[in-house]
Amino acid sequence: MASYNFFDRDSCDLCGLCLNQCPIMELPIDQAKTEFKKLIDGEETGVLTKCTSCMTCNNFCPNDSHPYELILYRWYERYKEKGLPLVAKFFLPYQFPNFGSVLLENLPEDETKAVDSWAKLEKREEIFYPGCNMIFLSYLSFSKLFENLAFVGSQELCCGEPWYRIGALETSEQIAKKLEKQFQNLGVKRMIIPCLAGCNMFKNVYPRFGAKFDFEIVPVLDWLWEKIEEGKLKIKHKLGMTVTIHDNCQSKPFGSKYYDLSRKILDSLGVKVNEMEHNRDKSLCCGMAAFAGSHRVDDILNAAMRRYKEAEDTGADALALYCGGCQWVLSIAKILAQGKIPIFHVIELVQMAMGEKPPRRNIERAQKIFELAMAEAARVDPNEKFWVEKIQ
Repeated sequence: MASYNFFDRDSCDLCGLCLNQCPIMELPIDQAKTEFKKLIDGEETGVLTKCTSCMTCNNFCPNDSHPYELILYRWYERYKEKGLPLVAKFFLPYQFPNFGSVLLENLPEDETKAVDSWAKLEKREEIFYPGCNMIFLSYLSFSKLFENLAFVGSQELCCGEPWYRIGALETSEQIAKKLEKQFQNLGVKRMIIPCLAGCNMFKNVYPRFGAKFDFEIVPVLDWLWEKIEEGKLKIKHKLGMTVTIHDNCQSKPFGSKYYDLSRKILDSLGVKVNEMEHNRDKSLCCGMAAFAGSHRVDDILNAAMRRYKEAEDTGADALALYCGGCQWVLSIAKILAQGKIPIFHVIELVQMAMGEKPPRRNIERAQKIFELAMAEAARVDPNEKFWVEKIQ
Protein backbone atom coordinates (compact mmCIF):
# COMPACT_ATOMS: atom_id res chain seq x y z
CA MET A 1 0.00 0.00 0.00
CA ALA A 2 1.07 3.60 -0.54
CA SER A 3 3.02 5.42 2.13
CA TYR A 4 -0.05 7.56 2.81
CA ASN A 5 -1.74 4.62 4.56
CA PHE A 6 -0.89 5.08 8.24
CA PHE A 7 -3.11 2.21 9.40
CA ASP A 8 -1.12 -0.50 11.18
CA ARG A 9 -2.44 -3.68 9.58
CA ASP A 10 0.01 -5.94 11.38
CA SER A 11 -1.36 -5.02 14.82
CA CYS A 12 -5.06 -5.22 13.85
CA ASP A 13 -6.74 -8.46 14.97
CA LEU A 14 -10.14 -7.61 13.45
CA CYS A 15 -11.82 -7.39 16.85
CA GLY A 16 -14.40 -4.95 15.44
CA LEU A 17 -14.41 -2.66 18.50
CA CYS A 18 -13.66 0.40 16.37
CA LEU A 19 -16.97 0.22 14.46
CA ASN A 20 -18.86 -1.32 17.37
CA GLN A 21 -18.01 1.64 19.65
CA CYS A 22 -18.44 4.26 16.90
CA PRO A 23 -21.13 6.69 18.21
CA ILE A 24 -22.57 7.04 14.70
CA MET A 25 -22.63 3.44 13.41
CA GLU A 26 -22.65 1.38 16.63
CA LEU A 27 -22.53 -1.83 14.59
CA PRO A 28 -23.13 -5.21 16.28
CA ILE A 29 -19.74 -6.78 16.89
CA ASP A 30 -20.02 -9.45 14.16
CA GLN A 31 -21.12 -6.88 11.59
CA ALA A 32 -18.38 -4.53 12.75
CA LYS A 33 -15.78 -7.24 12.09
CA THR A 34 -17.22 -7.91 8.64
CA GLU A 35 -17.34 -4.27 7.61
CA PHE A 36 -13.85 -3.53 8.84
CA LYS A 37 -12.52 -6.53 6.92
CA LYS A 38 -14.13 -4.98 3.82
CA LEU A 39 -12.27 -1.75 4.56
CA ILE A 40 -8.99 -3.63 4.80
CA ASP A 41 -9.64 -5.49 1.55
CA GLY A 42 -10.74 -2.35 -0.29
CA GLU A 43 -14.27 -3.65 -0.83
CA GLU A 44 -17.41 -1.54 -0.97
CA THR A 45 -18.81 -0.68 2.47
CA GLY A 46 -21.30 1.83 3.83
CA VAL A 47 -18.75 2.83 6.48
CA LEU A 48 -17.12 5.19 3.97
CA THR A 49 -20.29 7.24 3.51
CA LYS A 50 -21.63 7.05 7.06
CA CYS A 51 -18.40 8.02 8.84
CA THR A 52 -18.44 11.61 10.12
CA SER A 53 -14.68 11.70 10.75
CA CYS A 54 -15.03 12.01 14.53
CA MET A 55 -11.91 9.85 15.17
CA THR A 56 -13.60 7.85 17.94
CA CYS A 57 -12.56 4.55 16.36
CA ASN A 58 -8.88 5.25 17.08
CA ASN A 59 -9.55 5.68 20.79
CA PHE A 60 -11.37 2.35 21.11
CA CYS A 61 -8.82 0.29 19.20
CA PRO A 62 -7.12 -1.92 21.82
CA ASN A 63 -4.05 -2.40 19.62
CA ASP A 64 -3.48 1.23 18.61
CA SER A 65 -3.82 0.22 14.95
CA HIS A 66 -5.26 3.62 13.91
CA PRO A 67 -8.40 2.40 12.07
CA TYR A 68 -9.36 6.00 11.31
CA GLU A 69 -6.29 6.28 9.10
CA LEU A 70 -7.54 3.35 7.02
CA ILE A 71 -10.81 5.20 6.42
CA LEU A 72 -8.82 8.28 5.40
CA TYR A 73 -6.78 6.18 3.00
CA ARG A 74 -9.89 4.73 1.35
CA TRP A 75 -11.24 8.27 0.99
CA TYR A 76 -7.90 9.22 -0.54
CA GLU A 77 -8.34 6.44 -3.13
CA ARG A 78 -11.87 7.64 -3.86
CA TYR A 79 -10.66 11.21 -4.12
CA LYS A 80 -7.89 10.26 -6.55
CA GLU A 81 -10.35 8.35 -8.71
CA LYS A 82 -13.35 10.69 -8.69
CA GLY A 83 -12.26 14.03 -7.26
CA LEU A 84 -14.49 16.09 -5.00
CA PRO A 85 -17.82 17.81 -5.52
CA LEU A 86 -17.20 21.28 -6.90
CA VAL A 87 -18.93 22.84 -3.89
CA ALA A 88 -16.10 21.53 -1.69
CA LYS A 89 -13.62 23.88 -3.31
CA PHE A 90 -15.33 26.90 -1.73
CA PHE A 91 -14.77 25.48 1.77
CA LEU A 92 -11.15 24.39 1.51
CA PRO A 93 -8.12 26.48 2.52
CA TYR A 94 -5.57 27.41 -0.12
CA GLN A 95 -8.32 27.51 -2.79
CA PHE A 96 -9.13 31.17 -3.44
CA PRO A 97 -11.66 32.64 -3.32
CA ASN A 98 -13.14 30.52 -0.55
CA PHE A 99 -15.81 31.20 2.04
CA GLY A 100 -13.18 32.46 4.46
CA SER A 101 -11.72 35.01 2.09
CA VAL A 102 -15.22 36.25 1.25
CA LEU A 103 -16.15 36.37 4.93
CA LEU A 104 -13.06 38.42 5.77
CA GLU A 105 -14.19 41.04 3.27
CA ASN A 106 -17.33 41.54 5.38
CA LEU A 107 -15.96 41.74 8.92
CA PRO A 108 -16.66 44.70 11.20
CA GLU A 109 -13.99 47.39 11.11
CA ASP A 110 -12.43 46.44 14.45
CA GLU A 111 -11.99 42.82 13.40
CA THR A 112 -10.66 43.74 9.97
CA LYS A 113 -8.01 45.87 11.63
CA ALA A 114 -7.03 43.01 13.93
CA VAL A 115 -6.87 40.38 11.17
CA ASP A 116 -4.83 42.67 8.90
CA SER A 117 -2.29 43.18 11.67
CA TRP A 118 -1.99 39.42 12.25
CA ALA A 119 -1.17 38.84 8.58
CA LYS A 120 2.16 40.69 8.89
CA LEU A 121 4.39 37.62 9.05
CA GLU A 122 7.34 39.10 10.90
CA LYS A 123 10.03 37.04 12.65
CA ARG A 124 9.11 36.37 16.28
CA GLU A 125 10.21 33.77 18.81
CA GLU A 126 6.83 33.54 20.59
CA ILE A 127 3.56 33.88 18.72
CA PHE A 128 -0.14 33.36 19.22
CA TYR A 129 -1.20 31.47 16.09
CA PRO A 130 -4.94 32.13 15.69
CA GLY A 131 -5.58 29.61 12.91
CA CYS A 132 -8.46 30.07 10.48
CA ASN A 133 -11.18 29.34 13.04
CA MET A 134 -10.10 32.18 15.32
CA ILE A 135 -9.43 34.45 12.35
CA PHE A 136 -13.09 34.00 11.40
CA LEU A 137 -14.05 34.75 15.04
CA SER A 138 -11.40 37.39 15.62
CA TYR A 139 -13.56 39.19 18.20
CA LEU A 140 -12.51 36.43 20.63
CA SER A 141 -9.14 38.18 20.85
CA PHE A 142 -10.62 41.42 22.19
CA SER A 143 -9.49 40.92 25.78
CA LYS A 144 -6.77 41.87 28.25
CA LEU A 145 -6.17 38.14 28.37
CA PHE A 146 -4.10 38.42 25.20
CA GLU A 147 -2.30 41.70 25.75
CA ASN A 148 1.44 41.59 25.01
CA LEU A 149 0.98 38.53 22.77
CA ALA A 150 2.01 38.72 19.11
CA PHE A 151 -0.77 37.31 16.92
CA VAL A 152 0.67 35.89 13.68
CA GLY A 153 -1.55 34.16 11.16
CA SER A 154 -3.52 34.41 7.94
CA GLN A 155 -5.36 32.21 5.48
CA GLU A 156 -2.03 31.78 3.69
CA LEU A 157 -0.67 30.24 6.91
CA CYS A 158 -3.62 27.90 7.53
CA CYS A 159 -2.86 24.55 9.17
CA GLY A 160 -4.73 22.84 6.31
CA GLU A 161 -6.63 20.38 8.53
CA PRO A 162 -9.74 20.18 6.27
CA TRP A 163 -7.66 18.62 3.48
CA TYR A 164 -6.46 15.85 5.77
CA ARG A 165 -9.94 15.33 7.18
CA ILE A 166 -11.40 14.54 3.74
CA GLY A 167 -8.58 12.17 2.82
CA ALA A 168 -6.72 14.45 0.40
CA LEU A 169 -3.42 13.08 1.69
CA GLU A 170 -1.24 14.17 -1.21
CA THR A 171 -2.36 17.74 -0.74
CA SER A 172 -1.77 17.39 3.02
CA GLU A 173 1.84 16.47 2.30
CA GLN A 174 2.23 19.61 0.15
CA ILE A 175 0.81 21.75 2.95
CA ALA A 176 3.10 20.10 5.52
CA LYS A 177 6.17 21.03 3.49
CA LYS A 178 4.87 24.55 2.84
CA LEU A 179 4.22 25.19 6.56
CA GLU A 180 7.54 23.69 7.63
CA LYS A 181 9.36 26.22 5.45
CA GLN A 182 7.15 29.16 6.50
CA PHE A 183 7.62 28.54 10.22
CA GLN A 184 11.35 28.10 9.79
CA ASN A 185 11.43 31.52 8.11
CA LEU A 186 9.47 33.03 11.00
CA GLY A 187 12.00 31.76 13.54
CA VAL A 188 9.28 30.60 15.96
CA LYS A 189 10.38 28.95 19.21
CA ARG A 190 7.04 28.89 21.05
CA MET A 191 3.54 28.92 19.60
CA ILE A 192 0.32 29.28 21.58
CA ILE A 193 -2.55 27.84 19.57
CA PRO A 194 -6.30 28.04 20.34
CA CYS A 195 -7.30 25.22 17.98
CA LEU A 196 -6.64 21.56 18.84
CA ALA A 197 -7.10 20.73 15.15
CA GLY A 198 -4.03 22.75 14.28
CA CYS A 199 -2.20 21.38 17.31
CA ASN A 200 -2.90 17.80 16.18
CA MET A 201 -1.72 18.58 12.66
CA PHE A 202 1.59 20.08 13.80
CA LYS A 203 2.28 17.55 16.57
CA ASN A 204 0.91 14.26 15.23
CA VAL A 205 -0.09 14.38 11.57
CA TYR A 206 2.47 16.36 9.60
CA PRO A 207 5.47 14.54 11.12
CA ARG A 208 4.10 11.43 9.36
CA PHE A 209 4.73 13.28 6.09
CA GLY A 210 8.30 14.06 7.16
CA ALA A 211 7.69 17.68 8.27
CA LYS A 212 9.48 18.96 11.37
CA PHE A 213 8.27 21.78 13.60
CA ASP A 214 11.08 22.34 16.07
CA PHE A 215 9.30 24.66 18.46
CA GLU A 216 7.11 24.36 21.54
CA ILE A 217 3.39 24.10 20.75
CA VAL A 218 1.09 25.15 23.60
CA PRO A 219 -2.70 24.66 23.23
CA VAL A 220 -4.65 27.56 24.68
CA LEU A 221 -6.28 25.33 27.31
CA ASP A 222 -2.83 24.52 28.73
CA TRP A 223 -1.90 28.19 28.55
CA LEU A 224 -5.07 29.27 30.37
CA TRP A 225 -4.70 26.66 33.10
CA GLU A 226 -1.09 27.63 33.68
CA LYS A 227 -2.12 31.28 34.11
CA ILE A 228 -4.93 30.28 36.49
CA GLU A 229 -2.66 28.07 38.60
CA GLU A 230 0.06 30.71 38.79
CA GLY A 231 -2.45 33.41 39.75
CA LYS A 232 -1.65 35.46 36.65
CA LEU A 233 -5.26 35.22 35.49
CA LYS A 234 -7.40 37.01 38.06
CA ILE A 235 -10.91 35.59 38.45
CA LYS A 236 -12.99 38.42 39.88
CA HIS A 237 -16.20 36.49 40.39
CA LYS A 238 -17.55 32.97 39.96
CA LEU A 239 -20.02 32.59 37.10
CA GLY A 240 -22.51 30.36 38.95
CA MET A 241 -23.91 28.76 35.82
CA THR A 242 -24.46 25.27 34.45
CA VAL A 243 -23.12 24.28 31.05
CA THR A 244 -22.80 21.18 28.94
CA ILE A 245 -19.55 20.64 27.06
CA HIS A 246 -19.01 19.74 23.45
CA ASP A 247 -15.74 17.80 23.25
CA ASN A 248 -14.40 18.40 19.77
CA CYS A 249 -13.02 15.60 17.59
CA GLN A 250 -9.49 16.96 17.66
CA SER A 251 -9.25 16.52 21.42
CA LYS A 252 -9.43 12.73 20.93
CA PRO A 253 -5.85 12.19 19.68
CA PHE A 254 -4.63 13.56 23.05
CA GLY A 255 -6.44 10.99 25.20
CA SER A 256 -8.33 12.36 28.20
CA LYS A 257 -6.08 15.41 28.68
CA TYR A 258 -8.31 18.10 27.18
CA TYR A 259 -11.57 16.55 28.30
CA ASP A 260 -10.26 16.84 31.85
CA LEU A 261 -8.54 20.19 31.47
CA SER A 262 -11.54 21.98 29.95
CA ARG A 263 -13.65 20.83 32.88
CA LYS A 264 -11.01 21.87 35.42
CA ILE A 265 -10.93 25.35 33.91
CA LEU A 266 -14.71 25.63 34.02
CA ASP A 267 -14.79 24.42 37.62
CA SER A 268 -12.30 27.15 38.55
CA LEU A 269 -14.70 29.69 37.00
CA GLY A 270 -17.60 28.47 39.13
CA VAL A 271 -19.25 26.55 36.29
CA LYS A 272 -21.02 23.22 36.83
CA VAL A 273 -21.11 20.68 33.97
CA ASN A 274 -24.09 18.60 32.87
CA GLU A 275 -22.69 15.97 30.51
CA MET A 276 -24.28 15.24 27.15
CA GLU A 277 -25.17 11.66 26.23
CA HIS A 278 -22.17 11.57 23.89
CA ASN A 279 -19.16 13.02 25.63
CA ARG A 280 -15.39 12.59 25.84
CA ASP A 281 -14.25 9.62 23.68
CA LYS A 282 -17.78 9.14 22.34
CA SER A 283 -18.42 12.78 21.59
CA LEU A 284 -20.11 13.44 18.25
CA CYS A 285 -18.61 15.70 15.60
CA CYS A 286 -20.09 19.21 15.63
CA GLY A 287 -21.08 18.48 12.03
CA MET A 288 -18.27 20.22 10.16
CA ALA A 289 -16.57 16.98 9.13
CA ALA A 290 -19.79 15.10 8.29
CA PHE A 291 -19.17 16.14 4.68
CA ALA A 292 -16.00 14.02 4.54
CA GLY A 293 -17.74 10.70 4.03
CA SER A 294 -20.99 11.53 2.25
CA HIS A 295 -19.99 14.70 0.35
CA ARG A 296 -23.41 16.13 1.20
CA VAL A 297 -23.75 19.64 2.64
CA ASP A 298 -27.09 18.65 4.21
CA ASP A 299 -25.29 16.12 6.38
CA ILE A 300 -23.26 18.92 7.97
CA LEU A 301 -26.42 20.72 9.02
CA ASN A 302 -28.23 17.57 10.19
CA ALA A 303 -25.26 16.47 12.29
CA ALA A 304 -24.90 19.95 13.79
CA MET A 305 -28.57 20.15 14.74
CA ARG A 306 -28.45 16.68 16.28
CA ARG A 307 -25.51 17.78 18.43
CA TYR A 308 -27.13 21.06 19.44
CA LYS A 309 -30.38 19.26 20.37
CA GLU A 310 -28.38 16.85 22.55
CA ALA A 311 -26.92 19.87 24.33
CA GLU A 312 -30.37 21.36 24.94
CA ASP A 313 -31.63 18.05 26.32
CA THR A 314 -29.18 18.31 29.24
CA GLY A 315 -31.11 21.24 30.72
CA ALA A 316 -27.90 23.25 31.05
CA ASP A 317 -27.89 27.05 30.96
CA ALA A 318 -25.46 27.09 28.04
CA LEU A 319 -23.31 25.04 25.71
CA ALA A 320 -19.57 25.47 26.24
CA LEU A 321 -16.87 24.46 23.79
CA TYR A 322 -13.18 24.97 23.12
CA CYS A 323 -13.00 25.02 19.31
CA GLY A 324 -13.77 28.06 17.16
CA GLY A 325 -14.95 25.92 14.24
CA CYS A 326 -17.38 24.06 16.49
CA GLN A 327 -18.65 27.40 17.75
CA TRP A 328 -19.72 28.74 14.38
CA VAL A 329 -21.05 25.37 13.16
CA LEU A 330 -23.15 24.82 16.27
CA SER A 331 -24.24 28.47 16.18
CA ILE A 332 -25.65 27.76 12.70
CA ALA A 333 -27.48 24.79 14.23
CA LYS A 334 -28.87 27.07 16.95
CA ILE A 335 -30.23 29.42 14.29
CA LEU A 336 -31.81 26.62 12.24
CA ALA A 337 -33.26 24.89 15.29
CA GLN A 338 -34.44 28.19 16.82
CA GLY A 339 -32.61 27.00 19.90
CA LYS A 340 -32.71 28.61 23.29
CA ILE A 341 -29.42 27.85 25.03
CA PRO A 342 -26.52 30.19 24.19
CA ILE A 343 -23.11 28.97 23.04
CA PHE A 344 -19.90 30.11 24.72
CA HIS A 345 -16.29 29.51 23.85
CA VAL A 346 -14.23 28.75 26.97
CA ILE A 347 -12.25 31.92 26.19
CA GLU A 348 -15.46 33.96 26.54
CA LEU A 349 -16.29 32.34 29.88
CA VAL A 350 -12.80 33.15 31.15
CA GLN A 351 -13.26 36.75 30.02
CA MET A 352 -16.56 36.96 31.89
CA ALA A 353 -14.99 35.59 35.07
CA MET A 354 -12.27 38.25 34.69
CA GLY A 355 -14.98 40.90 34.74
CA GLU A 356 -14.92 41.60 31.00
CA LYS A 357 -17.89 41.70 28.66
CA PRO A 358 -17.09 39.68 25.49
CA PRO A 359 -18.46 41.01 22.18
CA ARG A 360 -20.54 37.80 21.66
CA ARG A 361 -20.85 37.91 17.86
CA ASN A 362 -21.16 34.17 17.22
CA ILE A 363 -24.77 34.25 16.01
CA GLU A 364 -24.31 37.07 13.51
CA ARG A 365 -21.08 35.44 12.31
CA ALA A 366 -22.78 32.06 11.92
CA GLN A 367 -25.62 33.69 9.98
CA LYS A 368 -23.14 35.22 7.53
CA ILE A 369 -21.24 31.95 7.08
CA PHE A 370 -24.52 30.10 6.49
CA GLU A 371 -25.61 32.63 3.86
CA LEU A 372 -22.29 32.27 2.04
CA ALA A 373 -22.48 28.46 2.20
CA MET A 374 -26.02 28.28 0.88
CA ALA A 375 -25.29 30.74 -1.91
CA GLU A 376 -22.34 28.65 -3.07
CA ALA A 377 -24.25 25.37 -2.79
CA ALA A 378 -27.02 26.86 -4.96
CA ARG A 379 -24.50 28.14 -7.51
CA VAL A 380 -22.84 24.82 -8.32
CA ASP A 381 -24.01 21.35 -9.17
CA PRO A 382 -23.14 19.29 -6.07
CA ASN A 383 -22.62 16.22 -8.26
CA GLU A 384 -20.07 17.88 -10.53
CA LYS A 385 -16.55 16.63 -9.83
CA PHE A 386 -13.20 18.33 -10.18
CA TRP A 387 -9.58 17.40 -9.73
CA VAL A 388 -7.91 19.47 -7.04
CA GLU A 389 -4.71 21.04 -8.32
CA LYS A 390 -1.71 21.94 -6.18
CA ILE A 391 -2.34 24.29 -3.30
CA GLN A 392 -2.02 28.01 -3.96
